[in-house]
Amino acid sequence: MAMRIIGSAVSFVLAGAVSAALVVGVAAPAHAASDQTWDLIADCESSGRWDLDTGNGYYGGLQILPSTWNEAGGQAYATRPDLATRDEQIVVAEQIQLMQGWDAWPQCARQIGLIGAAYTVKPGDTLTSIARDLGVIGGWEALYAANRDAIGPDPDLLLPGTVLNVPKAARRSGPRLMFTPHAPGRSVFDRSWWG
Repeated sequence: MAMRIIGSAVSFVLAGAVSAALVVGVAAPAHAASDQTWDLIADCESSGRWDLDTGNGYYGGLQILPSTWNEAGGQAYATRPDLATRDEQIVVAEQIQLMQGWDAWPQCARQIGLIGAAYTVKPGDTLTSIARDLGVIGGWEALYAANRDAIGPDPDLLLPGTVLNVPKAARRSGPRLMFTPHAPGRSVFDRSWWG
């Protein structure tokens, strides 16, 4: 009888530890940038030439300094970024982005809208209303993509006090009737006036 109780207790503790590990792993997912985002940065940095060595001290499609490459673990793939494949450069760039943010590529990140103005969420705000009011190109989807880490997995759950990075904005003129199959905080039809 004592063995059964001990065995059950051990099983219970192990099950709890495994469950906790799974919850921790799921609770903090990494939101890596898309391949398209990295291609846009490479287009800006190197005209999309992943094997670029111009002799200026920066290498590869994302124009990475060798010291930064090494610090982010790039030596596991190649001695310099331009000698690594596109996919390997992206893996290392994701590590650089975690360490330095988009400021590792300041001009290009700003140009494609990854760096913008800051906005603090107020009670009653939705991604749709913020994107509309600030004229965010790409609407709520672009605003969410730029702030997934701050917002989390549910774009409908926007907490007051959250500081958002607002991608490039453009004012639109004239009234528009917009149709969006699903937009958090907005009905399917939304009459928006821009001026």
